[in-house]
Amino acid sequence: MLNDTLPLRSESYSSWMTFHYTQAVLSSLLICLGISYVYLFTGNDAAEIHTLRGFSIVNAWTFFNKRYDFLRLNFEKTGHNLFAFKVMQHKVIAISGDEARKIFFNDSGLNSTEGNRLLRGGVPVVNDVKPDVEESNLTQFNKLLLKILQRERVKEAMPTLFNDIHERMEDWGSEGKMSPFKDIYELVFQMIVRMASCQELASNPAMIRKMSDLYWKLEKSATPVGLLFPWFPGTAKKNKENAINGLYEMLSHYVHLRREAEVPSLDVIDVLIADGMDNSSIVQFVIGVIFAGFINTGMVSSWVLVYLGTTDAWKDRATAEVQSLIAAHTNTASSEPIHRRLSAIPISAWEDEMPVAESIIRETLRIVGNATLFRCNLSDDFRVCGKTVDKGAFMTYNLGDVHLNERFYSNPLKFDPGRFNVAGEDMNAPFLAWGVGRHPCPGMKIAKLEIKMILALVLCRYDYKLVDGSGKPAKPPQVNMNDNHQRRPLGEPCFIQYRKIAE
Repeated sequence: MLNDTLPLRSESYSSWMTFHYTQAVLSSLLICLGISYVYLFTGNDAAEIHTLRGFSIVNAWTFFNKRYDFLRLNFEKTGHNLFAFKVMQHKVIAISGDEARKIFFNDSGLNSTEGNRLLRGGVPVVNDVKPDVEESNLTQFNKLLLKILQRERVKEAMPTLFNDIHERMEDWGSEGKMSPFKDIYELVFQMIVRMASCQELASNPAMIRKMSDLYWKLEKSATPVGLLFPWFPGTAKKNKENAINGLYEMLSHYVHLRREAEVPSLDVIDVLIADGMDNSSIVQFVIGVIFAGFINTGMVSSWVLVYLGTTDAWKDRATAEVQSLIAAHTNTASSEPIHRRLSAIPISAWEDEMPVAESIIRETLRIVGNATLFRCNLSDDFRVCGKTVDKGAFMTYNLGDVHLNERFYSNPLKFDPGRFNVAGEDMNAPFLAWGVGRHPCPGMKIAKLEIKMILALVLCRYDYKLVDGSGKPAKPPQVNMNDNHQRRPLGEPCFIQYRKIAE
């Protein structure tokens, strides 16, 4: 009798589960429809910020999935310098134009730390956030960053950094084909870990690879699902948690190792220990430094080589500049390997005697470094472009509003480093890639130096060109502006085909 009732109970349970699952799905759908109703069927008040129509969940999904296109197309469609949309219950105001841009970067009530929580699947409760505390935390981070990047520390590290690059390049062999968006990123990651942690970690290739994998897992967990539904127990949430835990455990091990060491070193972790920081604070700081430097410096370093691989004239000029630097600051009769000779060049020369490289880096950043930035208004309501921005509203701005704007830069998608050296042409145009206003980039000098170091060693050691997957010369690629992680080229992948010409 018991066995006879089991199928009935199973069917009843299945029906019950199906009913409640369907009810949950319908409830979620109705909530989304309810939230979106006002945007579908109400007009816009001319005195208010223009609000996008359509389902709010669709707008938010498109924004997180194709951020650059979403902003560009909606500015074109609406004809306004400001428009608003919803990310769940939170109002986000997209801005463009000179007036809004200046307020975005200079108003003290607009907080970047809280604004960026929108990208981490969490948002602040504005009344609970203390602006002074948030500003103090950011200031403290920047002070620590400047301390560990002091000129004398960087000078001492340069031979080791060049040796790291050299050893990575040795793995390439004497000739071959490599992916700049993999191999160059690995170089940059190695350098940043060296500058931001300790020798034990930076000298362990297996741990470097594991750490890099965890960083990419964390970066790519920022999917639309993970951002819009941070509570949803999906793959993005699981990957994010695993990556954060893995990074924390790894770095905690090395912090503990250095704290227990009998003889302190001059490595960053030891400096932070000597400053009295606890293990958790040290781990958070090191993660922040590596994450801030890895993505952007890797992106620019890769694209610099890609652009020069299709523009021989600028590659030749950059090579001549590096050779002049070597001739001016090293023994030209030396038989030392090129990476050791480059490491002897003073930092002042790297910073002040490479105008060609400076222009190349600047132009590369102008084209590919068009991030979408965020702020949260923690102050009172204020006016911009004649419209009111409410307390608690988010604001977002894409740097392409200036960098890819023909009003400021002629033929903006063309790679032309010479535009910065011609009097009257693009010389006074706004340039935002290194930060501006209240948020300049404290790591700008070290980022430029790392890019120049990689560029110099590649140009001195290899003859190279950009090719497609079949080895044929590649055309200058266009940037995928919607790739928030690496800004890879649109279309087919490209590669650097190289041949070693010097040790």
